[in-house]
Amino acid sequence: MAPAHAQQAAAPAAPADDTEIVVTALKRATSIQETPLAISAVGAGTLTNQNITDSTQLTRVTPNLRIEEGNAGSRITIRNLRATGESLVGLYYDEVPLTGTGGVSNDAGANSPAVRLFDVERAEVLRGPQGTLYGASSMAGTMRIIFNKPNLVDVEGAVNGQVTTVYKAGKTGQIFDAMVNVPVVTDKLAVRVVGYYDYTPGYIDNSVLGLKDINDGQGYGGRLLVRFRPIEDLTIDGMAVYQNRSSYGSAWNNTENRLTGRKFDQTLTIQQPQKDAMELYSGTANWDFGFATLTAVGSYAKRDVKYNFDYTPYFARYYNGTYKGDPARIPGYAAFASDCRAGIIGGVTGCSGPDYQNFVSAWGSMTAYQPQSTKASTEEVRLANADHALKWTVGLYHSFRKNTTQSLLNTVDPVTGLQDYPNGYTFPYAYGAKTNLNRVIDDTLEQTAGFGELTWDITRKLSLTGGFRYFDYKKVTGSEVIIPNYVAGNTITPFSELKGSENGTLLKFSASYKLTPDVMLFASASQGYRPGGVNQTLGLPSYAATYKSDKLWDYELGLKSTWFDRKLVMNVSLFQMDWSSMMVSASYQGAFGFITNSPGGARIRGVEVESTIMPLQGLTLRASGSYTSAKLQDDIKLPDGINICTNTSPPYVNCTVFRGLGVAGNTLPNTPKWTLQGSADYIQPLGDDFQILYHADANYRSGYWSIYDPNAANVIPENDHLAGYAQVNARIGFEKQDGQWGVYAFVNNMFNKLAILGKSSSATSSTIAQTVINGQSYATQNITTVMPRTIGLSFRTKF
Repeated sequence: MAPAHAQQAAAPAAPADDTEIVVTALKRATSIQETPLAISAVGAGTLTNQNITDSTQLTRVTPNLRIEEGNAGSRITIRNLRATGESLVGLYYDEVPLTGTGGVSNDAGANSPAVRLFDVERAEVLRGPQGTLYGASSMAGTMRIIFNKPNLVDVEGAVNGQVTTVYKAGKTGQIFDAMVNVPVVTDKLAVRVVGYYDYTPGYIDNSVLGLKDINDGQGYGGRLLVRFRPIEDLTIDGMAVYQNRSSYGSAWNNTENRLTGRKFDQTLTIQQPQKDAMELYSGTANWDFGFATLTAVGSYAKRDVKYNFDYTPYFARYYNGTYKGDPARIPGYAAFASDCRAGIIGGVTGCSGPDYQNFVSAWGSMTAYQPQSTKASTEEVRLANADHALKWTVGLYHSFRKNTTQSLLNTVDPVTGLQDYPNGYTFPYAYGAKTNLNRVIDDTLEQTAGFGELTWDITRKLSLTGGFRYFDYKKVTGSEVIIPNYVAGNTITPFSELKGSENGTLLKFSASYKLTPDVMLFASASQGYRPGGVNQTLGLPSYAATYKSDKLWDYELGLKSTWFDRKLVMNVSLFQMDWSSMMVSASYQGAFGFITNSPGGARIRGVEVESTIMPLQGLTLRASGSYTSAKLQDDIKLPDGINICTNTSPPYVNCTVFRGLGVAGNTLPNTPKWTLQGSADYIQPLGDDFQILYHADANYRSGYWSIYDPNAANVIPENDHLAGYAQVNARIGFEKQDGQWGVYAFVNNMFNKLAILGKSSSATSSTIAQTVINGQSYATQNITTVMPRTIGLSFRTKF
């Protein structure tokens, strides 16, 4: 779960007004109310007042935005455009795009890193495709985090601290943030350093291993920013970022909860540690030539992710005393027998069916361990002018990403639940080995693009915009199997590669018209896409090994308005997205994910509303929300030759699991129709320049199905439907009006809502064990939930 971090480096002396923020979403500075996009911008004041300190918490203030946390990061979803594969939402540190790790399932979109929101100027969420300016990763939208830059004149500093208690947690959370800014040469060179540490207490136990609070986590890191201005018209910014976080898997057994009342118990025979370390280095130069400004951006990022998850049940059904059939019919016997007779397997007494049974039974508890290393570089150069009636931007972009994933299956110490690795295995592969699969996947993605956008202010009221982007990508994926796993269908395989490539164009058209200086209408039609890729799932027909990009057209109408001397701000967007060549994911043998394109498409329609009301001095009320309907236009179809599993429960052998196969008219899975957010801030002035801050906020997400067709024969509503939920948070503080310091008390998830974010069940998964209570076996439902009620005290000061 995302930690409840400390608040920002500075706090406002009055309720924050995000309606006057200047944004750079168009890659030039514009007032948010004059930017003809569906965009939400959250300034430092709002982040402070609502105690939003992690990018995953932006869902509390932004309509139609969801962020789901997983093993190696989070999946960001905007406007219910959600699917496995490359990211559908671009995530940016200032000018630098961040990419996820692809892993064995090519699902880089599920692994976006969380962004620390301390000493941040603002966060921008651009809804709808931003393909012409931001490229492939921004098919559904873009999220940008803009950090405070070094101050060339003044020495500055800030310190934040926080302690928290979490329901059911045995320890206390601690957080510390600090920032210092030093001008080295006044007006020429300055350095800004940011550092943080946090400890998030765990609240989930493991009764099988006898462990308490297993899902605690800690993180640390920082930023170094340097600004150099050698001449008035040239600014050079350098940035180095490091962040490191360690935690544990936080799914727990809801079946046990329903039957015995015991909550927050993880009934696994293994521990599931997770580690995520990222380094980022970037440089940005802005040079004003008078007729235009040249911007050059270069970056290099490295991210190492390691995580474990339980794979015992996938194999345990074939262990002695469990599998009742002929031992020779355990999957993979033919490959075992062949390697055995060739002398590749050591320590076995023979190559018969019973020998194979003994070989498999020796594995015991098994953990899947997947260390991943991703290295990415980006370069962008653009020239822009926004000083005249014709405003234009042209540029070139290039990126290269290399990902290496090692997929291991290791035995587990039955006492500690920790994996037996590294173990120094040797050939020949032997009976009793501690590593029973070692597969390495190398994946590269190279993208090149040229883009341009032109805005013509025909009159003071009417503006027209056209945008264009040419893209080209090349994807190369190779793999080898060093240590086989016969049951899983892996044999020793030399390194081999598959390639995919594509090029094309993206277009954008928009118009805006100011009815009055405070009321603007806008309309747009724009395209987005994301790259295809290469599957490495064994057993698929060869023509399903690659998949192409998917694309969409977005049509939008919007209103931006301010009323009553800015006491009321009301923004509305209506949109329709037509999604074609959709990427869909399925699971071969119930365990190994792959991606393919369905020839049909989907249509997503919705409305988004954002409003701010300031009825009284010191009082600010905000409300926002969205309604989004996402429907299939055609039946989902998988390539010929892929056999759909007909049995409703595992084991699944030589077939593909695709439950609730979608038909035209079905709602897309994992797409809630409603999101609602609301907050109230009141500042009560006191004598001697002091004030009291009162804050409360609530957010709601409606329920949804995790499959396409809820009426399909193999659907289990208890497992496949997630209920809607609401959360309420509150905060009160005593602070100086000039923002120099403050002390606060807060509560998150005030009513301790047990909101379920994800479900998985042994009734439909090959990798989840049954729950046994009093000798009776029940289908296990593991769930992930929001963090329980968290109460905390915090302080901040700045100079």
